[in-house]
Amino acid sequence: MDAPLRILAVDNEPSVTLSLRFVFAEAPYELTCVDNGSTALARLDAGSDLYDVVIVDEKMPGLTGLELVSAIRQRGINAKIIVVSAHLSPEIRKDYKRLGVQVMFSKPFNVEQLRAAVDRLAA
Repeated sequence: MDAPLRILAVDNEPSVTLSLRFVFAEAPYELTCVDNGSTALARLDAGSDLYDVVIVDEKMPGLTGLELVSAIRQRGINAKIIVVSAHLSPEIRKDYKRLGVQVMFSKPFNVEQLRAAVDRLAA
């Protein structure tokens, strides 16, 4: 049996994490959801190799998605990151690209496209 595709999702909206739980409910996916950037960093610090893909929202209390991705990169973690947010201005998109994020989706997102992007990044 192949190893599961481990995903860390960081979003403070319960409706979004519920949707993600639905999208990634079955094998080969193993989804962990957290509701803020600080908790995400703690999980990544405990073992950045535990996750194949990190899905990040931009607008969250505490750390924004951009601040979270910046902190991930400052730690030398080369995680594959997907941003899913309703707040993706051209400037914010440019900042994410500068941090190595190439995949971004606006909310509401297409679940099939998101799943395909996760599969592609994790391959």
